Amino acid sequence: MNGLIPPNSVDFEKLVIGTCLIDQRGLKEVFRVIGDNQEVFYNPKHREIYRSMYFLASKNDPVDMMTVIRQLKKTGELNNAGGDQYIIDLTMGVSSSAHIEYHVRVIWEKYILRKVIEMADFMKLRAFDDKTDVFSVLDYTEKQVTQINSYLSGQKPIKSFFDVHQEFIEYVKSETIPGVPIPFKKLQEENQGWQNSDLIIIAARPAMGKTALALKLAKHAAKNDFPIHFFSLEMANIQLHKRLVADELEISSNRIRKKTFTENDIQKVYSNADFEHLPFYYDDSIFVWEEIKARARQVHEEKKTKMIIIDYLQLITTKQKFSTIDRVTFVSRELKMLAKELNIPVIALSQLSREVEKRPGKKPQLSDLRESGAIEQDADIIIFPYRPEYYGIETWPDEDEELSTKDQAMLITAKNRHCGDSEVIIGWKPEYQRFHDLEETNFEYRKNEYTATAEEAFGKPDDLPF
Repeated sequence: MNGLIPPNSVDFEKLVIGTCLIDQRGLKEVFRVIGDNQEVFYNPKHREIYRSMYFLASKNDPVDMMTVIRQLKKTGELNNAGGDQYIIDLTMGVSSSAHIEYHVRVIWEKYILRKVIEMADFMKLRAFDDKTDVFSVLDYTEKQVTQINSYLSGQKPIKSFFDVHQEFIEYVKSETIPGVPIPFKKLQEENQGWQNSDLIIIAARPAMGKTALALKLAKHAAKNDFPIHFFSLEMANIQLHKRLVADELEISSNRIRKKTFTENDIQKVYSNADFEHLPFYYDDSIFVWEEIKARARQVHEEKKTKMIIIDYLQLITTKQKFSTIDRVTFVSRELKMLAKELNIPVIALSQLSREVEKRPGKKPQLSDLRESGAIEQDADIIIFPYRPEYYGIETWPDEDEELSTKDQAMLITAKNRHCGDSEVIIGWKPEYQRFHDLEETNFEYRKNEYTATAEEAFGKPDDLPF
């Protein structure tokens, strides 16, 4: 460290150790913040003393000056801890644990600074190594920064049943939507928005509208001030944008593709200022998972993104050499871990196998997912967009009466960790590449079980019995 003394506060360490030896309340507060991490203490004597205190507490033995000295003698570490007189001196001048929380936070912050220096030195060595891949260095750096941020809050205290139930009561009373809003009424009611840390898979055969559906979800979220990061591994940014324009401004996608705009089309494009400023961020330049993850973290930090969408999963490559199945398994698990790390929903599009088209009715099911084992296991929600009209099926199958499939689609929720599976009929306007909610129909929504809303169960918020 070029002769510099690492950050430390030995005087505060003495106060903390001395307080722990004479006050059980102070001891509990220190254990809550530090836990079993004696490395928080810079002075090696204090590390030995703390290690003995924590060992005694773990056995439900009393922790005080005499029991700690006795334990250090048993382990042969008393001299390394400064001797019995040093331990006695630590308790001198300590009257209570009134300021113990402040004292322990001071030494905790010094420890964090030492960890920052240690990590920076290690990252510098890796960066100087010609054999090190740049993205592995970036990934390691991101992980260490995340770890340091978690250190800053120390260890969170456990919560009682009462504490958590009070949080639940506030959740029930709240009138706000806790998740990223969904543009389809029935899915919104069912899920209450896309929830943080969830991995949502949208899977279908080509031409079913996976990308159109993903764009619909993204645009709706962005219009409600939820910043969206959209990774497109298949289409260029401008192609995606053309689809969004067709949907939002109701300009025929054919006219956009052929540049046969009407005067009304042009007027719509130039006059829609709100649409120009959506918090929607495109990314079509990277395909390797390690790079995608690093970019996702960076944009999340800079733009405060609330949801990530990736189109599509099977196109993601990796730095490591995997078989196809192992690669998809790895990426699927990494997507779920990214959702948990950033604490936002991640939507990934996925291809289905050709087995769908061998089945009468062409209706997809979970076994049709390519490399379905890993995806099905990691996903919190799996949705299949299904348009029977594409296959020449004119009426909805398995119904008592004939209901036309023209300009309609079904969103099949085949897996949902939070509630049961469901089927929702929505509209499809091919000229605008747009999915939309339908008005009331005879066949709009089916769910395996009914779940009451908070208002139905308890009444309006003012009437809640809490």
